[in-house]
Amino acid sequence: MSYKIKKICLMGILALVFFMGGALPLLAAGGKRIIVIDPSHGGEDTGVKIKDRVDEKDITLIIALALQKELAQESNLQIILTRDSDRELSLEERKKNVAKIKPDFFLSIHINSGFGKNASGFELYYPGFKDMTERKTAVNVSTRQAKNKYLNDSVRMSHLIQKNLDALFPRKSRGLRESDLPIIDGLSVPALVVEIGFATNSEDKKKLLSPDTQVEIARALAKSIKSFFR
Repeated sequence: MSYKIKKICLMGILALVFFMGGALPLLAAGGKRIIVIDPSHGGEDTGVKIKDRVDEKDITLIIALALQKELAQESNLQIILTRDSDRELSLEERKKNVAKIKPDFFLSIHINSGFGKNASGFELYYPGFKDMTERKTAVNVSTRQAKNKYLNDSVRMSHLIQKNLDALFPRKSRGLRESDLPIIDGLSVPALVVEIGFATNSEDKKKLLSPDTQVEIARALAKSIKSFFR
């Protein structure tokens, strides 16, 4: 990944957002909270290669569909996928749809690669809204408060996901990072990108290709979402 990344101490951020405050998002129409799940890539955009005839786009879709199934019986949640089949969807289309839906949370699922064969584990990225901190005088109070709330919710969700994925990837958390990743950059909703393992690491690859582990990843994400909105 070539994006500019700033690693953040999770406990430090949690302490920061504690002072920011902020309640859970308002209920959507019908009393349901809307969650948009984004299986990255699709169609001709294959993402990273996992093995012959298996690409990132395939694994992220499998996990997203399993996650949707895990949450289907939650009466307080409405789950929307950016794609539910192997079709190509541009970054602009994804972000436009998210902006239109205005979900209570946006979660984008990816698979990592690079940093050498020894790099492994999962990591989480959130939009840091650094432009707001750099231009405080140019941002009105209500906008700043809304952004603080999005940041608060993003960090709180990341804490839950990290805790639940730790059971699948013991001592393999690579932490929470502020990032300018295109999929979440500029979104005005709570959002996270989760990189669920490294295609370039043999141990991670084995887990990513395991149907049982794919379901367990979906269950860990579902458990996090249910806990957040409980």
